[in-house]
Amino acid sequence: MEKTRTVCIIGAGVAGLAAIKHSLEEGLVPICFEKDSDLGGIWNYHDVPKNGDPSLYKSCCINTSKAMTCYSDFPIPKEFPNFMHHRFFKKYLDLYAQNFSLRDHIHFGHCVEEVKKADDFPDSGDWIVTVRKLKTEHVDTKRVNYVIVANGHLYRPNVPKCPGLDKFAGKVIHTHDYKDFKDFVGKEVLVVGVGNSACDVACEISRHAEQVYISTRKGTFIVQRVADFGRPLDQVAVTRFSQSLPSNYMRPLKFKMFNKRYDLSKYGLAPNGPFRMTAIAITDELPDRIMLGTITVKTDVERFTEHDVIFTDGTTVKDIDAVVFGTGYLHDFPFLEDGVIRIENQFPFLYDHIWPVSLEPSTLAVVGLVQPFGALPAILEMQTRWVTRVFAGHCNLPSASKRRQEVEERLLMIKGNSDLSPRHFIVIHALRYMDKLADYIGCKPNLTKLFFTDNAFWRKLVFGPCTPQQWRLEGPGKWDGARAAIENVEKNMWFPMKTRTAGVDLTKGLYKEWIDLLKNVACVFAIVGILIYLISNRVIWKFNY
Repeated sequence: MEKTRTVCIIGAGVAGLAAIKHSLEEGLVPICFEKDSDLGGIWNYHDVPKNGDPSLYKSCCINTSKAMTCYSDFPIPKEFPNFMHHRFFKKYLDLYAQNFSLRDHIHFGHCVEEVKKADDFPDSGDWIVTVRKLKTEHVDTKRVNYVIVANGHLYRPNVPKCPGLDKFAGKVIHTHDYKDFKDFVGKEVLVVGVGNSACDVACEISRHAEQVYISTRKGTFIVQRVADFGRPLDQVAVTRFSQSLPSNYMRPLKFKMFNKRYDLSKYGLAPNGPFRMTAIAITDELPDRIMLGTITVKTDVERFTEHDVIFTDGTTVKDIDAVVFGTGYLHDFPFLEDGVIRIENQFPFLYDHIWPVSLEPSTLAVVGLVQPFGALPAILEMQTRWVTRVFAGHCNLPSASKRRQEVEERLLMIKGNSDLSPRHFIVIHALRYMDKLADYIGCKPNLTKLFFTDNAFWRKLVFGPCTPQQWRLEGPGKWDGARAAIENVEKNMWFPMKTRTAGVDLTKGLYKEWIDLLKNVACVFAIVGILIYLISNRVIWKFNY
C-alpha cells in the first residue's frame, strides 16, 4: 500500500488555494494553516490593519484585467468588472474554493510558529511544524513530508530610516496601514514613493487634503489600466508577439508610448538618465491630479524636522501634518529555522524564485515571492503546479550546486545594473517565466504544431492576449474548456458593460457632408470637363472650316 504523503501549506490566499488544489490532483494530502478567519490572504479585507498580516486599503482595485488575473482552469465570471474592486476578487476566490472543495483542507485561526527539519531529515526530508490555535492558544506539532510557504510577502512594511523622522511631530504610517482618506482631510500630506499603492493613496488623499506632495528618489514611468480604444492595457501589451520583440530595439517605440499621452518630464515624474524600463507604475489619475495642482512632485527626502521636510534639491515644505510611506515591503520567513533559506540584503537565494538553493532533499518550496509586470495569480498557480509535481515525483530538480550557480549568476547580473534596487530582486518577465515553468511541467502550448494544423487559433495565441488558459491546452493538467475560454476573452471583456443599448445609428450620416462635398466637386469637374470639351470642339470646327 502506497504511503500517504502530506503537504503543509502555510497561508490560504491566492497561492495557498492553488497549492491545495494541485496537491490533491497529484495525490498528496494538503494540510493548510491560515491565521485569519477566512480565506483570501490580502484579499480578505479588514477595516483595521493587523501587524504581521497583509492589508488592503478600502478603495483598492486590481491593476490587471480579469481575463489575465484568473486561475487557468477557472475563469472569472463574465459578469464581473474587468478591473475588479477587492470585494469582487474575494468573491472569485470563494467561488474557486467552493468549486474545488478546498475549504475542507484549511485550518482557520491557526498560526504557524515554527517549521524545522526532522531529526532524520537527510534521509526522510520530513519537517516538524509547530502550530498555535489562536482562539485557545493551544500549541500542536505535526510531522509532514513537504512544506509549501504560501503566505506572501506583503506583511512587513519597509519604512526607510530617514534622518529626523523620529523627531517629526506629525502622523507617520505606511500604505500597509492606510485604509481611507478620513484622517487626512484638510491636511498637508507627504507620500514617499511612486509605486502602485503610493500613487493610488496619494490620488485618493489629494481629493480631500489641503495639499499632497509625492517624494520620489528616481522617478517613474506610468501607464493606465486602459489602453487605446478602451481595451485593458495588459491584454494589448502581454502578447506572445509583442513580448518576443527584442527589447533593446524596441526602446524608442516604448519611449514614445510612455510619453504619448503625457510628457512625463514636464510632470516631474520621468527618471533621469538613459531610458530604461526599470520603474513603471500603473495609475489612472496621477498626471491629472498633478495638472489640477492637488499633487506636487518632489525629489528624495533628505531629512525631517519637527514640522518640515527638507528635500535633496535644497527645497523645504513647511508644516507637514502627515507622512505616508509607500516604500514597499521586506521579506523574511520568521517561522523557518535558520539556514533553510539564505537572504542577503533582501536577495533570496531561491532557484527559479521557489527552491532554497542548498536544501537537500528539496522538500520545501516558496510560492509567491515574485513581482511581475502583469497579473500574479496565474504565475502563483503555475509555481504550485510545478512544485506539487516535483513533490509527487513527476518532475526532477537539478543538483544543489547547479541551483546555487544559477542563482549566484543572477545576483551578479543584478549587482552589475546600477538602476536596480532590492525591490527588483524578485522581478520576473512574466511570460518567459511561465513558459519556463511550463517546459518543466510539459504543458507549454505547441505553437509550431498549431501553426500548421490550426493557423487561425495560432494567430489568436500569438497576437492576442496571453491568457492563463494557454498553459491548459495540452500536457499534464490539460483542461477541456481552455480553448473556449481563450476564444471568449473578447466577448467576456465587453459583457459587464452592456447595461444599456448604446451606439445605435451613431454613424448614420456621419460622412454625409463629405459625400455631398465629393458629389458637388464631381459635378463641378464634370461641368468643367464638358465646357472644355465643347470649347475645344468649337475651336477645332472653326479651324477646319
